[in-house]
Amino acid sequence: MPVVSPAAYLRIYEPLAAFPPSDRVRWQRYAASGPPSSRAGARRERVVALVATVRPSLDVADESAFIQWVDGLMFVCPWSTQLRVWQAAREFRGQMPERVAEAFLPRRLADPAEVELDRWKARRPEIKLHVQTCTWMVPPTWFVLFDPAERALITGDNADRSMIYRTTMSLARRRVGRAVEAMETLRSGTANVPAIEGVAELARWLGSFHPQSRVELDYDGLVDLLDDDMLRRDTSVEDIVEAVSALRRGRTDLAVEAYERVLIRWRPLQSRESAS
Repeated sequence: MPVVSPAAYLRIYEPLAAFPPSDRVRWQRYAASGPPSSRAGARRERVVALVATVRPSLDVADESAFIQWVDGLMFVCPWSTQLRVWQAAREFRGQMPERVAEAFLPRRLADPAEVELDRWKARRPEIKLHVQTCTWMVPPTWFVLFDPAERALITGDNADRSMIYRTTMSLARRRVGRAVEAMETLRSGTANVPAIEGVAELARWLGSFHPQSRVELDYDGLVDLLDDDMLRRDTSVEDIVEAVSALRRGRTDLAVEAYERVLIRWRPLQSRESAS
């Protein structure tokens, strides 16, 4: 199996009714075929992503999805793997000097990505990405969306070992909205706002989905880098909740302390990225 970097995933599961009729039929058939579990599906998707980097084809027939059933209703999180790979390629080249970008992602691969992305977006202007990925850590902004009570932790030496947070779209939007409001209030004054970057972008991303959607944070491959005790003692969500609460009270000092606890917790994993 190809070697891939351990990653965490932020996923949006939309209700079946949010999709066009043709897609509903396709996803119903897909669900009936017995799709893989989240853990097995994530492993399979990582392999698919590696293939996608050298095969510039956005063939919808190859698409898979994660499926959830809640209170008898079906929720779908399309992988959109090829689209995500090529969009990431475009963003990567846009953020790097040309000589550096060429060394890691040559034009012979990037140019087909540009063509395919433009073609796909012209055919499906309504398409959106239901998955965000981050290797070697969980971005602090993602923790804003959840409450500590929404954690599902499975420890032990088994294939189901996992750390997942799940919530509703309405709660996630409410929480990220409070965070944006708190930071904007302080930003208008003289206070030094903690560097919780990307919260506004995260809010806009959530706003593009059906209001009855569900939101999931999956540590996925990161659990292989953390032992059971470390997973149990991970209070990243609690710390970010505390940081936002402190911001809303005008206690920037306490917000900075809480946010730095999260950075310190994830720094050892980030250091592995540069060493790998």
